[in-house]
Amino acid sequence: MPQPEPLSRRARRSKVRVSKRRRTIIWWSVAGVLVVLLAVGGLAGKRVYDQAIGVRGHLEAAMTEVQSVQKAVLAGDSATATVAADRLSVHTAAAVSGSQGRLWSLGAALPFVGSNLTAVSQVARVTDGLARDVVTPASRVNLKSLVPEGGQVDIKQLSSLSDLLDTVSQGLDTAKKDIGKVDRSALIGPVANGVKRLDDSLEKLQPYIQPAKDVLSVLPDALGASGPRNYLLMFQGNSEARSLGGNAAVDIVLRAEDGRLSIIQTANSQEFHGPSAEPVAPLDPEAVAIYGDKIGHYVPDFTMVPDFPTAAKIFDGWWKREFDTPYNAVMSVDPVALSYILGATGPVTLPTGDVLSADNAVSLLLNEVYFRYSDPEAQNMFFGAAADAVFTAVTSGKAAPLALVSAVVKSADEGRLLYTSSDAKEAALVAPLRMSGVMPHDNTEKTVVGAYVNDNTGSKKSYYLDLAVSACATDSTVKTHTELTSSLTADEAKRLPYYITGGYFAPSDISSYVVLYGPVGATLQSITLDGRPASVLSSGQHLGRPAVKVEVFNHLTSTHSLDAAYSMPAGTQGPLSIWHTPMVRATPISTNDTCAG
Repeated sequence: MPQPEPLSRRARRSKVRVSKRRRTIIWWSVAGVLVVLLAVGGLAGKRVYDQAIGVRGHLEAAMTEVQSVQKAVLAGDSATATVAADRLSVHTAAAVSGSQGRLWSLGAALPFVGSNLTAVSQVARVTDGLARDVVTPASRVNLKSLVPEGGQVDIKQLSSLSDLLDTVSQGLDTAKKDIGKVDRSALIGPVANGVKRLDDSLEKLQPYIQPAKDVLSVLPDALGASGPRNYLLMFQGNSEARSLGGNAAVDIVLRAEDGRLSIIQTANSQEFHGPSAEPVAPLDPEAVAIYGDKIGHYVPDFTMVPDFPTAAKIFDGWWKREFDTPYNAVMSVDPVALSYILGATGPVTLPTGDVLSADNAVSLLLNEVYFRYSDPEAQNMFFGAAADAVFTAVTSGKAAPLALVSAVVKSADEGRLLYTSSDAKEAALVAPLRMSGVMPHDNTEKTVVGAYVNDNTGSKKSYYLDLAVSACATDSTVKTHTELTSSLTADEAKRLPYYITGGYFAPSDISSYVVLYGPVGATLQSITLDGRPASVLSSGQHLGRPAVKVEVFNHLTSTHSLDAAYSMPAGTQGPLSIWHTPMVRATPISTNDTCAG
């Protein structure tokens, strides 16, 4: 086979140039294709990015509108709430629309980026569902339906509110399930934070729904929808301290019938003609061992027992001995709780011409009245007139709904509002709450300790006492520190009328029996008064707890402290909580999960 002619040098150079040009053309062609592809991808990425920014903007605007709805509902402005809810729906619908489309779907299929786009879509859909199924229905809530107006609560409105709450509850449950489906494993910070914020908001809101539904389920019957209901309302005076508050000087029977509220009877402590030769009701031997049997013989002393249902049963013995008006439940409030309520209703004018307000109710009802009237009958008439005036203000519809609800909640949290009922459903609802006046029966959810003050001077000088309690815990020990401080000066003591000083102690002296309760199942190890072993008046088990009574004697301005230590049984211990007598002024409390020293 003939061999090809060798190429000349010129030919070889030409061939190399062609080869290089071909390779250059090929590479430029490939680069061109890549540039075009990148340009197209960049354009698509830019469009998806712009969509995501738009979705974020709508979701942020939606959160603002949710706050607007909340603010308007709480203010009782249903018209503004409805408008804000409509704006919210526009934003959430736009967020859903913005997280859809062909390019968004293509992006959602990509690794890493896709999980974030999918999460944004899910958040948008969940938020839209919340707007439709939760916020929009909630915007129709009228809190005024919970407050009497013209002496009556609209029971039909309460039923509608109950149905609406069912809708809201279902919407929240659906949203919670849907947000739980979001895969958070590959989310970038801003997206992960957004998902967490929404999830946390749902988590915080859900626990409030069921209790609200439970209350609304019993409220119509409690207001007499199925027949008249009578409530005995007692007013405890903190100026003569008792474990549950004070001496119950005035009692009112309220009737609820088809939502209408009225006062049908008023009585005062002077009408019970004590003391009783025999206890007016069966007494718990453990309570008698701590407080003596006077809790069943003397009408001012039944509130010494720091268990409200027990105290109410003793009082029932007094009531039935003198009156035949039946009642279905017992409620207790003190003048401090009345001052909170007056903060919601505004001042009221009494028949005497006095203007009772949030600022002066406590001092007027617990101290000044005794300077003004020396006759107990006149004092009780003044108290009754004050209670009647506050009741009229509450039932007239003057109070702002949120302010009134806040006042009631604050009173209940401080032990100033107590409630016990013969209705099984109501009793079950109240049982876990502070307003039940029943300390927990175990330490599982809370490890509760108690500090209760009972006046021993037969006077109204508890007005000048302040209480402070702290507690700390280890695995095997709980310690409490209780301070009782008198602010009574020598000049004030000289001016006190007899009804405040009483006839058993000097005007400058205040004798108090302080009863300390340890945790359930604990054992009292030690108790000291001002750093020295205390002289114990009585001790034992009561309410499943160790209880010990000590006299604290204050002379003019002075502070005395009680320190107690308890050994704890093995087992579950919840966080420390302190229950105490609701005094005239707020009681500072503090807890610590470690004990220094």
